[in-house]
Amino acid sequence: MSEQNTSRFDAEILALIPHREPMLLINQLRHVSASASSALVVIDHHAPFFQIDKGVPTWVGLEYMGQTSALIAGHQRREGLIDAHLGFLMGARKYHADVPYFSAGDNLLVQCQEAALVGDSLATFNCTISGELSGRELATAMLSVFRRPL
Repeated sequence: MSEQNTSRFDAEILALIPHREPMLLINQLRHVSASASSALVVIDHHAPFFQIDKGVPTWVGLEYMGQTSALIAGHQRREGLIDAHLGFLMGARKYHADVPYFSAGDNLLVQCQEAALVGDSLATFNCTISGELSGRELATAMLSVFRRPL
């Protein structure tokens, strides 16, 4: 990670999830508990997948949601609630985005709430992406994540 971009990422995010540049997409931890998390994403020319004069395509929002939901597992592991595992995004249901691109200059608030657990191997999360200042909901989905023990 370059020194310039290190400041783009909250140290707590780096401690909770294994993602690193160029595929670390969430910037600041806002909240994390054993069942919910939220993170801030800064949309600017440094953001992965940024397209000049457009922004970031909203399909990238699925990964914003996936990384934000991974914060929950990182928190659970750190608190001794679960064992270490690999998480695989298996799918998304009802992904809906109200805009084609997240615009330059936007700060996005990504929120995830654990919806269900099936044993130790499958988790689902309800997720939203909203404009940080406007509060306008821009995208929603339900993610399914497979947990494989290490």
